[in-house]
Amino acid sequence: MAMHRQRFFFNLGMVGAATLLIVASVAFGPNAIKGIGIGIGSAGGALCLWFISAAVHHRRLAGHPVVRAFRRTMGLWTLLAAAMATVAAWEVIQTCVFGATPMKWLTLANGLLLDVLGCVGLVAHELCSERVVHCLEVVERPTAY
Repeated sequence: MAMHRQRFFFNLGMVGAATLLIVASVAFGPNAIKGIGIGIGSAGGALCLWFISAAVHHRRLAGHPVVRAFRRTMGLWTLLAAAMATVAAWEVIQTCVFGATPMKWLTLANGLLLDVLGCVGLVAHELCSERVVHCLEVVERPTAY
């Protein structure tokens, strides 16, 4: 059950970080965008790598969503976190390499992509059938006279 909550808050946090990137790219100047991009990119990348390691070493229950491609299966949560880690790493690289105008638009694009990935993760979290089912126990009660 703990991993179930971690997935939810991980995806919700990524949506929040993506929103910060989007707002920063349209509201602030180049120096602020650079600082925010490096900070969110490095923190998001570290969080994604931590989540991937937790997801890989977690027991998969029945109903766990998997993606099958090229004769391999990978958990959906691991795949989404790997995609988010890639975008976070690209955010750090592009803020250090490109000038002010391309950096602004690439930060906006990274924010939008992280937002989409986070929303996909939230929707998949709600649609996932990997949940603890309530147990109903039938017991006999003594009859009251």
